[in-house]
Amino acid sequence: MTKQISSVVTLFFLISALVILLEGCSKEKEEAGAVQKKETTETVKDKSESKNFSAGAAAGKELFYMKSGSNNISCADCHNDGTNSDNPLTKYFSDIRGADKRTSTYHGKFKGEDVKKHASGASVCWENYLKMKTPLTDEQINNLNEFYATLTSPDAKTEIVYETIALPSKNKAKLKEVQKVITGLNGDPVKGEEKFKLSCGTCHGENAKIKKVPDIFDEFEGNVKSIVFNVRFGDGAMPFYNEEKLSNQELADIAAYIMKRNEK
Repeated sequence: MTKQISSVVTLFFLISALVILLEGCSKEKEEAGAVQKKETTETVKDKSESKNFSAGAAAGKELFYMKSGSNNISCADCHNDGTNSDNPLTKYFSDIRGADKRTSTYHGKFKGEDVKKHASGASVCWENYLKMKTPLTDEQINNLNEFYATLTSPDAKTEIVYETIALPSKNKAKLKEVQKVITGLNGDPVKGEEKFKLSCGTCHGENAKIKKVPDIFDEFEGNVKSIVFNVRFGDGAMPFYNEEKLSNQELADIAAYIMKRNEK
């Protein structure tokens, strides 16, 4: 009788062990299948991305994000590619999505085939704003154009037209009119400080990330007219801000903040 009970107990444990083993194998197969499915999905995704993102496009993206050794500025500091909109300056300058389809750029400075030859105006930014010592090469221009072609957006603009007195040439007569308008406005230094941090703070001020930019609060000898001149025309590595992106009232507020800050 004892032997029978022992045999039953042994058989029970053997069956239980077999069930546990089979369940474990089944779970391992499920997990392996899930991993394989994930790897297959990622492989397909990688192949899809590599198909659309060539070595040239990758090199173009690297150029777009590369910091200048002269002043620590990159194209991505000012222009949005769809992933860097957190950079405050991208709100004020042209979006590069759709750049590969534009028939004119830089406010008409480049038209037709010249658009691609200058990588949608990047050649100007490269030398004027990034202060690179040598011009973009043909290979770099082609790489940038390839990068532009990978960018898509339902809001991508094939043409960007805006009002400016800086291009295609500096309109000094119009500048005098604008200076008169802005000096006649009541600027709010509180609002001006907030707008300054967004539109100017990347290069100027306490949180500046750019090298070799003069501190405008260090013995500032200008006035509202000189501020308007620099903002509407640009100056050296400083780009111009058109009225559509930075209104006259906002500029008056910024000027009021700068003048008040300079009094301290």
